[in-house]
Amino acid sequence: MMKRTLLRNGIIVTASDQFLGDLLIEDGKIAAIGKELKLEADKVIDAAGKYIFPGGIDAHIHMDVLCSDGSVSAGYDTDSVAAAVGGTTTILDYVIQEKGNSLLETANLWKDHAKQSAIDYGFHLIITQPNDTSPQELDTLVEQGITSFKLFMANQIAMSDKELFNMMKELKKRGCTAAIHAENKDIIATLQAEYVAQGKTSPAYHGKTRPELTEVEAINRAITLAELTGCPTLIAHISTAKGLQLVQEAKARGVQVYAESCPHYLLLSDENYNLEGYESAKFVLSPPLRSSENFNGLWQGMLNGAVDIISSDHNGFSYSTHKQLGQDDFRKIPNGAPSIEHRFGLIYSYGLEKGMDPCRFVELVSTNPAKIFGLYPQKGTISPGSDADLVIFDPEAEHVISAETQYQKSDYTPYEQRRLQGKVDTVLLRGECIVKEGKYVSGLDYGQYLKRSTR
Repeated sequence: MMKRTLLRNGIIVTASDQFLGDLLIEDGKIAAIGKELKLEADKVIDAAGKYIFPGGIDAHIHMDVLCSDGSVSAGYDTDSVAAAVGGTTTILDYVIQEKGNSLLETANLWKDHAKQSAIDYGFHLIITQPNDTSPQELDTLVEQGITSFKLFMANQIAMSDKELFNMMKELKKRGCTAAIHAENKDIIATLQAEYVAQGKTSPAYHGKTRPELTEVEAINRAITLAELTGCPTLIAHISTAKGLQLVQEAKARGVQVYAESCPHYLLLSDENYNLEGYESAKFVLSPPLRSSENFNGLWQGMLNGAVDIISSDHNGFSYSTHKQLGQDDFRKIPNGAPSIEHRFGLIYSYGLEKGMDPCRFVELVSTNPAKIFGLYPQKGTISPGSDADLVIFDPEAEHVISAETQYQKSDYTPYEQRRLQGKVDTVLLRGECIVKEGKYVSGLDYGQYLKRSTR
């Protein structure tokens, strides 16, 4: 029997339009959109005075990250719920090819991890061991709907330029997208060794050993590789205004390159590395937080289209456990911070202050991620035939972020006591209500694996 839900009197917002109207859902899909629809339904939801947004897509998260002591960060059983409460209905997890595992083994392992997801999910695979069998594995992964792959220029899993060039050519052949972590590994490693040799091992030196130019140089190199290979390329978590400008210039000359940034680079500065004691470890992530001089350029990119997507780069670490691993050496501090729950609300509230209109907000947090990563129009929009992933959002409500009240498993949040304008009220995933009055009301394992298309 067909199940029908009718949303009435909401302000329906897409990346291109907003209007007052009604929306009919049938069997998990959007069936009709209009004004004063005269239709019968099993359930009616009054959305008067509220926005109806497409569900958020967080295209950069990390679940169940293995730490050096054998512990793992928060996983799907808690933090997919946190994502839902925050307005996100789809996540794309960056899953790493551990030493000795093939790409196919990695994909199968993480499909098991994600079975408890409260929301829909997909994977980007982080390639760490490219070899002669990698092209054949890529063919199989594309058949499974995994169509984006992360390549590192930094850290212990960095590829050489030759490896990057060859892998991006293989991705281009298959219509896949490369996501690149752009920092100069050799300069960073050299600076880290110099500081540690001088006894400078506290979290304060994390940012000092990864200066802005190490990102800018690497972004320029990533763009060059994208231009040479023709591979669609996303520059992940851009933290510098100069780096974003390089992407903007590349787009202008026709390079298929996209810019991703994150709330922490828009709202948090490197002043957080000057906190007393060990507190700065909470803000150790890569690329690191930058000078507040970057804020203006990044926000301008948010408003004018230079930034394509906003992701959380969520890592569900806790301060009292995981972050303590670097007490004697900042290089051992697990990199990342929890933010899967707050991405949607932070960008809406602070975007509102900056003059961002709701359509641009939707483009950044939902529509563009769906388009870039092969989910559109199933996800990322409000259109007949699309999945009924919807967020009913109250623009008049206010709330304060707090570790004590968050759904995220982490024992801290980088945004403690930030007051936000607007709040998620109701969330529908494929037509089913999973969040009501800001509370999670569904069970685990409702999420579905998403097969994504190539270009």
